[in-house]
Amino acid sequence: MTGFASTFRFGAIAALFLGVSSCNKDLVERIDRLEAELRGVRSDTRENVDELKSRVIAAEGRVGGGRSGKSLDERLQSLEDSFAEVVAMKSRDNEMVYLRPNLQGHAPLLTDHGTFLVRLEGMDLNLESGGYTVHLNIGNPQAIAVQQFTLRGHHGGGTPDLPEDEEYSLRNERIQAWQETLKPFETHVATTLEPFSWTPFDIEIAADSRDDLEMIRFAMVVENAQLNRQFAEGEAQGAGSFSHIDVESQAASVLKTEYGAFLVVVKGVRESDSGSTELQLEIGNPYGFTLNQCRLLGDYGPARPSRVDAADDEAYAESLAEWTSALIPFESRISTTIANFRWSKASILIPAKPESVKFLRCQMRIDDVSLPAAMVN
Repeated sequence: MTGFASTFRFGAIAALFLGVSSCNKDLVERIDRLEAELRGVRSDTRENVDELKSRVIAAEGRVGGGRSGKSLDERLQSLEDSFAEVVAMKSRDNEMVYLRPNLQGHAPLLTDHGTFLVRLEGMDLNLESGGYTVHLNIGNPQAIAVQQFTLRGHHGGGTPDLPEDEEYSLRNERIQAWQETLKPFETHVATTLEPFSWTPFDIEIAADSRDDLEMIRFAMVVENAQLNRQFAEGEAQGAGSFSHIDVESQAASVLKTEYGAFLVVVKGVRESDSGSTELQLEIGNPYGFTLNQCRLLGDYGPARPSRVDAADDEAYAESLAEWTSALIPFESRISTTIANFRWSKASILIPAKPESVKFLRCQMRIDDVSLPAAMVN
């Protein structure tokens, strides 16, 4: 249905309603709102609009003949509900992320502040509440710190198995029946999602059994975010910019330098013959030059305290201050060259026992780079 045809058809409906009751301002306003909503439905919801077209044609016939026995208000309410369904369906497609316990890797999470990454790390029975603690990890590739957000969604059993000739669509009766079994949840999260890093946190879901968590879907509503001043002012990202690396995490961290951003993953930890800690790394270089000499410098120490373990904000601030004062400075040269356009294995040495090296706050300093020679015909 084209935008012109849609406007023309609803204009005809509006004229008919005004003829029935010219003084019914509420009815006119609702018709105008319907026309505006229809124009707002984008072409990527064409399949849903085609379904709606049939409902509109049927509604036009009922308004003309009055065979259904329903009042004009009831008929119009039914039409509004159809529009609401289309708009809500489009919103779910664009914003909901679907997670399952066996999902490998991350999934994109679309928000009005950009796209984030989310992983389901696992879940445990919470004996105190009777529900489940779900462990999530959100990656923030934006230059903003998200300080407060809300997760709204549903949880339930896995989607039903359908024969090959049936599609996984909301028009399928089996999918509709499955949708009705899903249970809603809403969680407010005060954990800060730092820019260019992964942030783990937990949420509580009041599920009756593990089977009710075969599928978790939610949208993220950002309530408070702050742009980092150095990015806003356009400062060099290698100057004064530290990356946070959790040694026991398998996620990649971003190392921001004056040459651009690189990725680093801690692949292993061992105690060297001298009693120092050797961190075995993989460094990803997305650029066309090779890093011949580079080093990491910053601070190392124990794992960061968790907000969940603190009794209140004051206790958390105290534990954070104690943790910060326990960090020890270090500088270590990276053991090998970092080739262009690939991951490279490397290692660094930290002058401490492995049990003391759980966290790094560091920068990467690049001392020498080289580009491949130009090809001469």
